[in-house]
Amino acid sequence: MKSSENFIEAIRQYLDSRAASDNLFAIRYASPSKSVAECCQYILNEVKRQGVAVMTNDEVYSLATHYWDGDCTAEEIGKPINCKVVISKDQLTEEDKAELKEQAMEQFKQEQLRELRSQSKPKSQPKPTSTAPKAGAEIDTAPNLFDNL
Repeated sequence: MKSSENFIEAIRQYLDSRAASDNLFAIRYASPSKSVAECCQYILNEVKRQGVAVMTNDEVYSLATHYWDGDCTAEEIGKPINCKVVISKDQLTEEDKAELKEQAMEQFKQEQLRELRSQSKPKSQPKPTSTAPKAGAEIDTAPNLFDNL
């Protein structure tokens, strides 16, 4: 199952559960003018507007509830977003673990490349300063090995 399908299904399960325990919400949830897919589109656009990459389950469920409780405009719902959604689970499958490990390795490689590139950049040279002593400055009279050459 794709990540977007998992996301839609997780939101649907939450909303179904909420409607089963809250009669007022169940009435709004039954509205034919709204859909779970559009609710998820609203959530993703809201995450984008907020400029965050991670939200807690409660924050996401709060946005889902707001979609059903409020009169969201087409502008608030926004356009479909092509993105990857990772949902939290109590138990990770072996496939989930392998995918997360691969993502972590790729992220580590990218960080290492950035570090190597930043180390190989030429460092800015300090501006040369005048070697003539300033008025009132002490002159260094310590012996120097190269003075005798």
